[in-house]
Order: sequence, then C-alpha cells, then structure tokens
Amino acid sequence: MSSGPIIAKLPTDRPDEGLRIAYHQLKFGDYELELQLTAHALETATKANGDFEAPAEPIILARYKASTRTLTTYPVSTTFGAYFLEPKYLHLETIILEGVDSPIAMEEGDYVYYEELPTGIIREPLAGLGLAFDMRFIAQAAERQPGVTKLRISEDKGVFRKGDVLSMSYSLFKKFRRDINRTHKRSLDLANKAKHEYLDANFNLMLDPEFELPIGDGTRKPVADILAETLIGKSRSPEAEAKAAARTVKKSIRTLAEKEPTELLDLRREIELVSLEELIELFQKKLGQAKLPERHWQEFFDGNAFVLQLAFNLPALAFGDQVAVGGTRFDGSGGKLADYAIKLGLFGNLALIEIKTPRTALLEKKTYRGGVHAPSQELVGAVTQVLDQRHQLQNEINNKKVASKAYDVFAYAVPCIVIAGCEPATDDEKKSFELYRNNLRDVVVITFDELLAKLKALHEFLSKPPNTVAAPTGTVMR
Repeated sequence: MSSGPIIAKLPTDRPDEGLRIAYHQLKFGDYELELQLTAHALETATKANGDFEAPAEPIILARYKASTRTLTTYPVSTTFGAYFLEPKYLHLETIILEGVDSPIAMEEGDYVYYEELPTGIIREPLAGLGLAFDMRFIAQAAERQPGVTKLRISEDKGVFRKGDVLSMSYSLFKKFRRDINRTHKRSLDLANKAKHEYLDANFNLMLDPEFELPIGDGTRKPVADILAETLIGKSRSPEAEAKAAARTVKKSIRTLAEKEPTELLDLRREIELVSLEELIELFQKKLGQAKLPERHWQEFFDGNAFVLQLAFNLPALAFGDQVAVGGTRFDGSGGKLADYAIKLGLFGNLALIEIKTPRTALLEKKTYRGGVHAPSQELVGAVTQVLDQRHQLQNEINNKKVASKAYDVFAYAVPCIVIAGCEPATDDEKKSFELYRNNLRDVVVITFDELLAKLKALHEFLSKPPNTVAAPTGTVMR
C-alpha cells in the first residue's frame, strides 16, 4: 500500500483548470481515483457560481478491483458552473464496468485514460466519467426504473435487474448506442425536410398568387409516429418489427422469386453477408480470449457448424458433436468420443474432427537440428487420437448403424481433421509445420486462424457485385 497518492498529469494540449486526479494505491492491485481541486480550481468554481462551497469530503471518482477487473465509477460534473461537482444523474449514483483492464501501473505524472472502454462511455476521469453526452438517454432510462441507483455493464447476456442494480451486456449497450445515433440522424433528416418544404411553400405562395399549397391525402403522420414506425415499429419492439418484416418476406418469397428474382438474390446475399460478418466478429473475439477451454470451442463449432464445413472441399452436413465411435450407438455412452462428425459429400461418408484450442502448441520450442522443429506432443497426440477414433468407427460402423437405425451413413474412407493452434511465428517454424502436416497421409491439420481466414475470404467473395456477364450456354450461374 502506498504512503500517499500519485498525482496524474494533464494532457499536453489542454489548459490547466486546476483539476487533478489522485491515484491511491490499495492492496492486491486495487486503487481509488480521487478528484482534487487546486487553489486555482477553487477560485474558478467560486467565480462561476457564487454559492459554491469547497467539498468537505474527498471526491472519489472510481474504485478498481483487480481480482474481478471491475471499475466502479461515481460520475460527477467537472464543468465549472452551477452543477460543478454535482452527480451527473438524478438517481443513478454508480456505473459499474466489468472486464476492464487497468491503465499501465502509474508513476508520478502519468495520465489516466481508459483507452479500452467502448465508444459511448467516457474514458477520461478528468471529464467526470459516466456515459457520453449523447448516451445520457440510456442512464435516464435506467433511473426511470423505480429504485435503480446502479447501472452495471458486463459480458452477461441481455438486460436484467437485481435489487437496485440494472445490468446490461456490452453488446446491448453497443446496439442502444447505434440505435440512438440512428434515431438522431433520422430526426434531423425529417426536420430538415420539413424546413425545406415550409420555405418552398412560402416562397411559392408569395411569388405566385395562384399557387395552390398541396394538401395531400390526409395520411401525413407526425414526426414521432414516423420515427416510431421506422425505427422500432408500432409495438415499440425492435424484435417484433424484425419478426414482422421476416414474416412479410417469407409470405412473398414465391412472388419475389417469380417477378423479382434479382432482388430476391440480392436480399439473400445481404442476409448472408450480415450473418457472416457477425460470425467473423464473434470468431475474432473468441480468438482473443486465451483461456477458453476445448469444450467451449466444441460448443462454438456445434452452434456454427458452417465454419467446420470450410475445412473440406466437398459439401458437408453436421452429423453430431461428441459422437461415440466405440460404443453401441452413435450417441451412446462408453467407448471413445470424437469431438465432431460430419457427413461428407453426397454419399453419406463420415468424417471425424478433433478440436483443440488456439493456444495448443504445434511445435516443440527447442529445435531438433538445423532449424527444424519437431511436432509438439499435443499435436502428435491429437493426430494419433483421431486416427484411433477412425479405427474404432470403421470396426463398429455396422453395429452402430443397426443400433442407431441410421442406415444412410458410411465409413468407406473416413477423412480426419485436427483443428489446433495458430500460425507459427518464425519462418523455420512455419516450414517445419508445413513439412509435417503436408506429409500426413490421412489427417489434415488446420489452425484456428486459417479457418478465420477462410471466413474472411468467403465474405470478400460474397461482397463483390454479382457477375453480370452472360454465361456460356449450359452454364448454371450461382
């Protein structure tokens, strides 16, 4: 524990208003951020507000708990005036941000700035923390819930309330931020259009006595109704509006296919692109989380089996995860379990996939000889494991088909894939890895970042405008 606080410096491009951030180091990496006022700040505050009184107690802006990576903030106004040092919100006293990395360990004069916080959350303690001005509506909506005094933002899904704490996910906060900005832009567009119409009508009336002002058909709606229907639907529920739009398209699908086939293909392409973008974003985020276990990745691929299909050059259908290759049935207990099995091609031939993690070592760190790296024990073990699973499956396939009543699958020549690790760092390691995996006869080894690259390549391909050049006779354009 430090004997005294560390005083943070100001950015070099900012005038000194006399506000300081004091960094109080506590035990186990915890700390407090205190807002301190110099004599200059006290003088400025008194000039801006004759009723200002210097605070008798320390002004704690934030507390950080290192063990849970939680930043608890107490937002206040740091703008000199009538509300200087007053809480930013009426009832909301605390905003809790989970999963926050602390700034680099501070020394005297360091500047405090939470660079990793999402857009829409103030990253600078000298600005009083809290939500950005345009996002104040989120805080106001939270405190309109009776009894809520704390807003918690974390990786937990959705929104829920426990006592005086209203919790929401970072992804939901991001969605709200985008919708608020979209609403603001739409409102400005409608207002500007109304202003143009007003001025055009007045000029025409004044310049042409015979000009008749268009009355319209009586269906013009108030701006609030237009915004509500455009942005969130009459039910005020984005989910309900999305479902209604989906139902409308679904009902019209045959008509669209007959009368507007190009529009339908464009719509399908846009939907695929959005879904692919979300999958790429999720994959990248998970690759950045170093401690995810094997089972987590197995569940991820189970929910996004499309990613696994990219590993093959033939059409593939999911058959099941955690498939028993040595028991009585495909889903039975006992025997050995394959991480994933898919039906490959058009003939029902099974393929087995062994899934490790991105942090799985692919090579031994110590060179064997002349810059050559031997495959790691983990990789060799995974390759041997999936080969043994294939052996068990081929021996038991007939019994399993009968017991499971699954007669449309076969084990003629079972391809095996191991998904493990990421791209080696050095040229020697890359060479050693390529030499090893490309000389495996029956097992394909692919890294997690190679799968991600395949997703990005597919997205790039789908993003290109469709080829409008006529195809040769007999060619089917897809």
